[in-house]
Amino acid sequence: MFDLPDQPPVIAVAASGPASVAIAAELGDGLFATEPKPDLVQAYQRGGGDGPRYAEVPMAWAPDEQQAVQAAWQTSRWAVTGWKVMSELPNPVNFEAASSTVTEDDIRQQFAVGPDPDVHVEAVRTYADAGFDHLVLQNAGPDPDGFLDFYRDTLADRLGALG
Repeated sequence: MFDLPDQPPVIAVAASGPASVAIAAELGDGLFATEPKPDLVQAYQRGGGDGPRYAEVPMAWAPDEQQAVQAAWQTSRWAVTGWKVMSELPNPVNFEAASSTVTEDDIRQQFAVGPDPDVHVEAVRTYADAGFDHLVLQNAGPDPDGFLDFYRDTLADRLGALG
């Protein structure tokens, strides 16, 4: 870059444990995580981190719960394998092998699935209660436009009530 913007972008550091949280607190402008672990936020703040705390909330919206589960299983089952898999596997064949034992029940446990807004609100609440203040709603469902409509028409107001 030759010209810096008047306000530089936030550089959030992805973290999963004490070592990466320490790096985020010392060198980053924010924290990024994929699990609702309050200890990550607490360690970030104890280490001097005072920036935004981002997290990715796994969701799969569809008009039918089974359809949502199937879509998440087909496209995102690797996400239930944990940070180590997500951060270190080098290519799709490795992700496929690492997620070969993931079941639809595993998807139901990790993702907010289906059309019920209360299920999605509860997933978001888990991350908010853990101390994350910037949440990415990661939809792995089969209908992105339907999810956006669901968010606009139903979910946004309910999430706004969380504060």
